[in-house]
Amino acid sequence: MDKPSKNDAHLPSRIGEGMKIKVEPFLMKKGNRVAKAAIEFESGDSFMAGWHMVGFTICDDREKGLFVLFPASIVKRENETKPFFFLRPGNDEQLNQLESLILDTYESMTGSFNSPRQATVAGK
Repeated sequence: MDKPSKNDAHLPSRIGEGMKIKVEPFLMKKGNRVAKAAIEFESGDSFMAGWHMVGFTICDDREKGLFVLFPASIVKRENETKPFFFLRPGNDEQLNQLESLILDTYESMTGSFNSPRQATVAGK
């Protein structure tokens, strides 16, 4: 598989048949946020064809390196505030794999001038 050029915002799917990751770098850095990403379900016979799963944010932090914020909303109940994550994998490894695919796509577009990526440790 050929590596996409820096002008190509799409990386051929490695996450499943008929799906691809689209990354759009921000023109101006917003804090530690450097790009946004989405998963696009390509045309075909699938019910999800043409849908986009949006809300992924790629961040670059001096201490943490590159990482992905997943789509979530803040839920307030009484005096407690918690994130409500829209994407719920079967296990932590699936989440780590998706984060790696998104970061690989971003890095293939931007080259190697970004800070090093640090591995996410699974488990608590």
